[in-house]
Amino acid sequence: MLNTTKLYIDSRHSLPSTHGGSSSIEVEIPGGIELHPNTKVWLSEFTCPASWDTIDYSNNVLYVTELGATHRTLFIPTGPHDLESLRAVMEEQLNNSSKDPAMGVYTVTRVSSGSGGGTYRLYKIACSVGWFALPNYSNASANSLGTVVGFPTGESGLINHTSSFIDLRRVHSIYIHSNIGGYQSIGPRGERTILGKVAANTSYGGLVTYSSPASEHDYVDAGGKSLNMIKLELKDSFGRLIELNGGHWSATILFGK
Repeated sequence: MLNTTKLYIDSRHSLPSTHGGSSSIEVEIPGGIELHPNTKVWLSEFTCPASWDTIDYSNNVLYVTELGATHRTLFIPTGPHDLESLRAVMEEQLNNSSKDPAMGVYTVTRVSSGSGGGTYRLYKIACSVGWFALPNYSNASANSLGTVVGFPTGESGLINHTSSFIDLRRVHSIYIHSNIGGYQSIGPRGERTILGKVAANTSYGGLVTYSSPASEHDYVDAGGKSLNMIKLELKDSFGRLIELNGGHWSATILFGK
């Protein structure tokens, strides 16, 4: 028998963090937990506010090339944007002082994806004079706005570009990394430290919740060690810590055979 079979986690009661805020925590276990060689561990439940920004420093750069010569790097203000506020700040930045003098006035409008109207979930960027391209640098270090709103024709020099679907949910899934389990799970980038994945199934300000379906396969092996300190990190699919902006989260971890 294990002495401890259930561990309740609340980030407000973790050890002081020197990095990552509440997204990277360490929890001290009084007396420790002795894990037998065949011990298994589950993420039983999880609760977290959707308090991360729509636009942050990982996706706030819009790249523009004007008339094939002027290369601009525009920084979109970070924050919890909706469709209209993002449209407005994009238009403002496109018309700032770095614009090529030969270019006209940029407009950013919301358009429908079909001829029948409906939800206006696309942007159309146009300029009254001149042509421009919107290069989409897909590597993570580019911090491109393209991860939220991409332009299929962006590599071409045109008088206007229409976006693909605008995805304001920057975080689709929360990956909970830990030092508890073994290496049975493999993450989207080949990580071996993921205890569980939680769908971020609510919009900004909502509450992300998860309850384990109790599947016989929903565990990782954790046996054969003494556990005195648990480290847990909330990351996105790119392996970046999720900035919760002061928000806190809780979880229940189960141990069994």
